[in-house]
Amino acid sequence: MNNVKNIFIIIFCYFSFTTHAQSTVIINDVAWPPYFFIGNKAVREGIAKELLNICIQQAGYKTEFRRLPIKRTHLYMEHGDIDVTIYSYQKPREKFLVYAKESLFSSEYGFMVRADSDIKITNLTDLAPYKIGHLAGLSYTPELMKIIKTKAKNKQLTTGYSLTAMFSQLLAPTPRFDIMADSKITFYWQAKTLGVSDKIKVLDFTIKKKNYFITVSKKSKNIADPQVFLAKTDQCLKELKSNGQYKTLLASYGYKNNH
Repeated sequence: MNNVKNIFIIIFCYFSFTTHAQSTVIINDVAWPPYFFIGNKAVREGIAKELLNICIQQAGYKTEFRRLPIKRTHLYMEHGDIDVTIYSYQKPREKFLVYAKESLFSSEYGFMVRADSDIKITNLTDLAPYKIGHLAGLSYTPELMKIIKTKAKNKQLTTGYSLTAMFSQLLAPTPRFDIMADSKITFYWQAKTLGVSDKIKVLDFTIKKKNYFITVSKKSKNIADPQVFLAKTDQCLKELKSNGQYKTLLASYGYKNNH
């Protein structure tokens, strides 16, 4: 009788393991270079996608990225229609999701100038003499937005709708502006993509910094225990950061600073 019982236990454990190993985690896909690239023409997956694929698969799951309206991401996470998404920390979100402890990546907003520029920024008031390039849609911080509105009134603002175009305007023989703001890693990535890394300079000054984390819906249909799942992805990220793979991945996208 004991032998039969032991056999059933072994069979149960086997099927439990195989079912878990074949579970697929649904992740919201977004166009957010260089963190996420979408479409079949994308040469790379993006920093966040590559990290998610490594760590979620190491945790014993498959990954599936679904392109869904980004404005409804909160709703999808609340209902468990998607299992995982990437968020910066906001306490109200804890009502419907569980945050990882280890950051997936950090995004720093800063300034870019021409490589031959002698502009130095240590405070936002240092922007006073300069014409600013502004990529439509970016909100930065309330303090910087106030400066941008003032610059617009004084005709010291150039607004663009494409980062590629903004690079061209800055690097033109007669630049249309002196300095612009965006995510530092986005600047590095765009410069590398355009082959102009030696022609631009990202200043040390940071406007703001946000850490982004893997989060799991509390109503996830494919992750039975979010805490256990996130403990595994946290450990994976720590290992990647300690063994140098994380830094190498960032560098491959043109990012020059340490995490």
